[in-house]
Amino acid sequence: SSCCSLSTTKFLFFCVFQGQAADRLFPHTPPRSVQAVFAFRFCLAPLLFLCASQEFSAMPMTNGAGTTKFMRWKEACTYGGDDRATASKSEVTALFASNGSPLETEWPYHIFARCPPTPMFGRPTKWPGPQSSATTARLLWDRNALYVLFELEGPSREPQKKANMEAADLKSFLASESGLQNIPEEQKPIVLDERVEVFVWQPQQAIHGGELMADAKYAGETYYAFEINYDGKAIAMRATFADSVQSTPWESGSALTVRTEELPLGWATAAAPVPGAPSVGRPKKRIVVAEINWAALNIDIDKEIRLGLHRAEYPSDLPWSPERKAGNEEFADLLSSMVWSSWVDPGDEDVNFHRPSLFGKLALAPEGSSIDCSCFAARFVSNRKLSVVNSPVPSLAQCPPGSILVQTRYASLCGSDLPYFRAARKASSYWDRDGFAGHEVVGIVLESKSDKFKPGDHVLALPSNYLKAHTSAKPEWYREEIHGVLLESMPVRGAFSEVYTSHEIYASKLKECTPEVLCAQGLGTILKLARRTGSVLGKTVAVLGQGQNGLLATRLMAQCCAKDVIGIDPIPLRREKAKLCGATAVATPEEALDVVMKLTDGLGADVVLEMVGHNQTTVNDCMGLCKHGGIVSCFGVPDDQEYQNFAFGLFFRKNITLIASVFPDPQKDFPHAVKLIEEGRFSTEGLLSHTLSLSQVNHAFEIASEYQDGVVKLVIDFAKE
Repeated sequence: SSCCSLSTTKFLFFCVFQGQAADRLFPHTPPRSVQAVFAFRFCLAPLLFLCASQEFSAMPMTNGAGTTKFMRWKEACTYGGDDRATASKSEVTALFASNGSPLETEWPYHIFARCPPTPMFGRPTKWPGPQSSATTARLLWDRNALYVLFELEGPSREPQKKANMEAADLKSFLASESGLQNIPEEQKPIVLDERVEVFVWQPQQAIHGGELMADAKYAGETYYAFEINYDGKAIAMRATFADSVQSTPWESGSALTVRTEELPLGWATAAAPVPGAPSVGRPKKRIVVAEINWAALNIDIDKEIRLGLHRAEYPSDLPWSPERKAGNEEFADLLSSMVWSSWVDPGDEDVNFHRPSLFGKLALAPEGSSIDCSCFAARFVSNRKLSVVNSPVPSLAQCPPGSILVQTRYASLCGSDLPYFRAARKASSYWDRDGFAGHEVVGIVLESKSDKFKPGDHVLALPSNYLKAHTSAKPEWYREEIHGVLLESMPVRGAFSEVYTSHEIYASKLKECTPEVLCAQGLGTILKLARRTGSVLGKTVAVLGQGQNGLLATRLMAQCCAKDVIGIDPIPLRREKAKLCGATAVATPEEALDVVMKLTDGLGADVVLEMVGHNQTTVNDCMGLCKHGGIVSCFGVPDDQEYQNFAFGLFFRKNITLIASVFPDPQKDFPHAVKLIEEGRFSTEGLLSHTLSLSQVNHAFEIASEYQDGVVKLVIDFAKE
């Protein structure tokens, strides 16, 4: 009211009136969503218009980084941790699918990214059995169908095959199962499979204030149940509420369409493979997308709709092995040991999904709803091709203690990212996940499960793809009691994502997010190299490779008072950059031996740093430049597990000390690097050559991969259009 002509009283009255009007106009829209949509359309928008007319800017910004979108995300898209509730208090919003069925798209997972997730599925609190794997669902709708995406973490095991079952026992067992009497024979064995379930019910009695009556009050009402295994086959049942499941004959052919697949973007615990690796084993995320036709269920979308969403998992050990035929006893053991989970918690001990108290409310958001629970992220789609997609904002509720959720401000390309971009490989490789291979990043904490960091803190926080890859190798600094938490399940993202997950162990506070401090990640790895190599005071150091990390190493060796630092690279611009970073001499690879021998009276360099990697020849070149009894320190990442042409005789006869340097200590090297840069004791001058936006990320990788336009270190500015 201080900047606009509307009085505070009139303005608040206007907002309340519009919110009440919205409830009447859109009965399927959740109250929180209605408030968000109409507060903007009818309250905030007029206010901003009036403010703008008075040449006054009131757009909220946080920490100068443009977090407005994510403040809106936080209001509309709260994730479930343990916040499941009874059916009367449970509601999930389906957003309008403006482009038709997501099953017909190449990336259905990302089509659902903007949708609010359900609370995390869990075993109802009073039901027996172990806890379930992490599961959520997201929903879309249009006038033809409801679309449900299940995101399933943990193992998802293949359906049981009839070949492993005693046919006579199977037939008699299924005949005795409640509710299966009117189900086609080919559907019945699905009851023994891992599966997800969608139950749809349109109450015939009015539900006042969202409060369900006792289950018995709805006896005889019809609902529809779809129990879908991971082959995409389903039990499709029309049933009525009763003391036991009562199915009725039904032609369900047009009611359900299913797509199911595994994507390698689940909660990772394995180190990254070499760039040429076609794939890695688990973990992967299983997704199941169900399209349910409204007309086939006689659903009126203008009336209340209730939804049951469930998951059935096998126990950790199946009651019979694949080599053994299963009979009635094994079937009964399997069903009794299934791990059940749901997005609703009925709060009682009745282990039964087929009752009204397991159906939460489905809210159909109107077309054009402003709810958006996604962020933009780069994703590898094919060789030399990254696309920017809508990615689900990861949930901190799914992360272990000490985790933080970070909004990216700047990220940069590392030389070690490039082979993953160039390599011809299948899309099921390790880096086929949102955010790609990015790991040099600074940003602002959005949410925190750490006592050391709070929302709004500026941080150098290495993303979960990086910390998982390093920690799983269990380097010399690894201590199970400290670092074991990093191997727990969490949503994994790379740095080329607007929002990513990290952990306090891999995070350092910053005075401010700047492009320059991005270099602290690379510098931290070089500090590890320097500690491993030892003092270079008064020594001759040759640095093979003057890419971004080679230049950091050249500058650090010069600052550590090496007698001579020789920068070696085939690209003229990089040799010139090496001089600016303190090199006392530069050379092409062909000139290097003559230059080194001239400076050392024919002895060779005391220390040679291999900063190239991704080939099998440069380590031999380094040993050729090294003096007898000297040191070769290998920093460049190898693509191959074995080097077939390693010059062992040269290594042996020159008494060379060969050192590897990888996996910096996250609690020592990165904080040290941040301190050096922020205090001005280590300069990043001349290292940052290009700045592009996230929308240009593929072009950025093309520039870096082909060494175009004098590129040294390329920055992605997430605030840049």
